[in-house]
Amino acid sequence: MSRIRTVAAVSAATLLGVAVLAGCSSTTSEPAASASAAASDSGTTQMLPPVIITEDQTAATAKVGDYLDIIIAADNLMGTTVATDKPDLVELTQAKEEDGATFNPGGKTLAPGTAIITVTNPDATTRDITLTITE
Repeated sequence: MSRIRTVAAVSAATLLGVAVLAGCSSTTSEPAASASAAASDSGTTQMLPPVIITEDQTAATAKVGDYLDIIIAADNLMGTTVATDKPDLVELTQAKEEDGATFNPGGKTLAPGTAIITVTNPDATTRDITLTITE
């Protein structure tokens, strides 16, 4: 008789364990679904690459919200400055060194319109870039 009680107790404990695990497994599938939904949502907010403006360009086109990378020769990089006639349309950043890396000047487009970016080299020579910003 005690053997039957032991088997019944083990069976009950096993069923209880299975029920608990089943309850746990159903809750773990929800975060997985949420994670995949979040991943697909985040796909719509990926950052686009910057608009590259090379040294020989005098005109460029970008959309509102785009980032700019103004390429400067390495030997002129740290002495070069950039400025714009329309700071309400484009926000510029100067070349910089940070943690052993050097970064070109660049910026971010803020509103539609046309702005002139003036690049001034260390020898005081300049070049203008006409930047057309669209919606």
